[in-house]
Parts: sequence; C-alpha cells; structure tokens
Amino acid sequence: MEQHESSNGHRLSAGVARRRITPPTGVFLVGYGDRWRGNRGVHDEVWATALFLSDGASRVAIVSVDLLTVNEVTVDRIRAAVGDIEVLICCTHTHSGPISYADDRSRRRDRRYVDLLVDRIAAAVRAAARVATPARLEWSEGHADVASNRRERTADGRIEIGVNPDGPCDRTVRVLGVRTVDGERRIATVVGFACHATTLGPQNLLVSADWIGSMRDRLEADLGGLVLSVQGAGANINPLVSWDVPDQFASAVEVGTRVADAVIASVQAGPAPLAGTPVAFAREDVWIPTLAAAEGTEPPASYVAPLLSLAGLPAFAAPLGEPLLRRRYPWRPTIAAVDDRWAVPLRVGALRLGGFALVAFGAETFSEIGTAVIAASPVPATMFASVTDGSISYLATAEAHEEGGYEVDVAPWAYRYPGRLDPSGEQRAVAAADRLFDRLWNRSSVPG
Repeated sequence: MEQHESSNGHRLSAGVARRRITPPTGVFLVGYGDRWRGNRGVHDEVWATALFLSDGASRVAIVSVDLLTVNEVTVDRIRAAVGDIEVLICCTHTHSGPISYADDRSRRRDRRYVDLLVDRIAAAVRAAARVATPARLEWSEGHADVASNRRERTADGRIEIGVNPDGPCDRTVRVLGVRTVDGERRIATVVGFACHATTLGPQNLLVSADWIGSMRDRLEADLGGLVLSVQGAGANINPLVSWDVPDQFASAVEVGTRVADAVIASVQAGPAPLAGTPVAFAREDVWIPTLAAAEGTEPPASYVAPLLSLAGLPAFAAPLGEPLLRRRYPWRPTIAAVDDRWAVPLRVGALRLGGFALVAFGAETFSEIGTAVIAASPVPATMFASVTDGSISYLATAEAHEEGGYEVDVAPWAYRYPGRLDPSGEQRAVAAADRLFDRLWNRSSVPG
C-alpha cells in the first residue's frame, strides 16, 4: 500500500490558497497594553493561508492567520461561511497584527475590517478546496536556538517577563510537507514552532507578521509552495532579542531566517513519508473555572479597576474603562456559571491525517503543556497549535499558578474575566486532548 493511500482506497487530496488580511491605517494593533494609537501604516502584509485536506469523505482546512488571537465569535462566523469544511484557525501570534473582533459599539472602520477578515479567511478556504489535487505527506524535525523561557525570578522572588535560560523551552521545529502525489511539486509546508512573535516592541505601529513573515518569505523562495506557520506552545517563550536596538525589523529578519534555516536543513536531511489518510477531525469545549464565585446573573466587571491601575489612570476614570478596551483590544468573552463558579470554554481540536496529528488549544499555552500533549500522542509526527479557534488568555501550568506573574495574575483582566483562571485548567485541557486521541485513533493499531 502506498503511503498516501488508505486501506479503503481513499487518497489524500490537498490544495492551498492565500488572501491578504492587512488592515487599513488606524485599526489598532493588539499584543501590548501601552499602545495608545492605531496603526500608522504597513511594514509587511499580513495574510490568511489555508491548506485544504480531504480523503473524499472528510473535508478539513488548516488556516494560518497573522493575528495575535482570534475571537470565538469571529471563528464561528468563518465556520458558517465555509459550510461543510471543518476549519482550524491557527494564529501566528504576531504582536503587530490587527484586531479580530468588533461589534455594534465599535468604530465603523473596525466593523468593516472584521467583516473583511471573515470574508477573506473564508475565501482562502474555499479557494484552497477548489484547487485540491492528489497529494502525499512527509515529516521532518529541526532545531532553532532563537528563544528562551521568559519567566524570570527576580531577587525578591517575584516572577517577571525576562530571560530564564534554565526554564522549559521546546526548541524543536516541526515540519509537515505536502507534495503532489508524484513528489514533483511542493504544495505547502506547515511549520510548527513555539516562540512569541515579539521581536517588534510596543513602540512599533506598523502592521507586520513579525519574524514569521521573514521565515515564510525565505521558505517559499527556497522550497516552493505556500508556508503556514503554526504557533506552538510558546506562551512562556520569547525570542532572544532586545527592543533597545536601532532596527527591530532586522531582529525579525534574523529570527525568521534562523527558523527557516532549521526547516530547510530538516528537509534536506530527508523527510520521512507519512500515510495521509484517513482524514478525521474532532473537537471539544472544556470549561475552565475562574476563582470567582458565580454570584448574581452576570459576572462582575471586576477587571476594570486593575486595568485602570495598570494604565496609570485613577479609579474615578472607571467609566472610561470599557471604551478604552473596546478600542485597544475589542473582545467578547464567553463566561457562564459552572459548578458555582464563573467559567470560560477552552476550545480543543484534534486533526488526524493518517500518521500525522495536530492538536490545538484556544489559549496561549505553556511550553510544558504542549510538550505533554505531544508526548501523549499515538503518533510521533505530532504538532501542537496554541491560540487556535479562539483564546481564553493563558493556559498556565499549576506550578506557574503558584508562582504568579503576568500570565496568571494580569492577563485574565484584559479578557474581561471576573478573576484568575483556576490552576486545574492544565489537567482539564490535557485530559481533553487525550480523549480526542481516543476518538481519532484505535490505540491498539497505530499507523506508521
């Protein structure tokens, strides 16, 4: 049996397409709390790249979008627009990308942009499906030493964002190659790597894909086909660069080039062929409780005071809290009372392509958690995607909850939560991934 054909005779088909999602001038970039103006122009375009995959029975698409995060409401609009194609909307997590949500309280330009975002992403998926052709898969891995754990302990015991060279950090570059069935042409390359796209700091007001754009340009020129970047479990991983340099864009090129070099080296070393079918997809919502008791009919707006404090504004400025948030980080959280506490739904998805697995969490996920999910997979060729199909802020380890720090103490406020997330989130999410593995694989018979 050929590697690209399943025992029932179904063959893998694949197609790829791309659409521009660059926002107009003035739309806010999201990723830093101290940007007080909208974008002032474009350094490099941002894109939605869709890889459509089918075995004749199931139809799925991996979509890589140059966004920090994508709101669940926006994801559901895209799902409705593409009909019977299952989609995974994977954010590259650039901190120089645009908003992904707007509602009737938002500025007209923001509403128009988010409408365009939905249309362009859906159009990329449909276009990829139209050009699907028989395909086969290959897998390789490399190593890029461009990042470090960022949770640094200060002399007084506090955890701050800095450099922690001894902390957990997965530097593996995972590469899924998609080629025409005869092997003559590369259709697409999916690159999974865990590292924040923060080579460009908050003072940058130009739209950019950050280091991902440089990596993508280099790989498409060298390998051919289109490249999709999947942000791995990089919530506590930052690039080893400084913002105190004359040209931060040069730093983006350096990091992107080094990751691209790792991909190219892995491909040149000889990738392993993978079975591409069956194609199967499963998803589950996991409710992660906050530490706030569910009292009353609506969660309290207890996030306003700490956010005003962080912004250096006095308490009497509370009426400005919501308008400021709607402009700088428009978002619509889903919060419900579950077991007497306010809770938020983490979206967990899993895709099987024969001998390949992609597991996705709708959260900025700590390195240790992504590593645990990959280790539990029934197949070695496994990629983890964070900030996919939504985001509930950071999914931190139980240990990190004990230590504190920005990811657990501060970030939930920006998502309009009434309190910190519960430390049990790690266990709940990993257990959900394991259940999806059970659904997609017969563990007594794992394909090679």
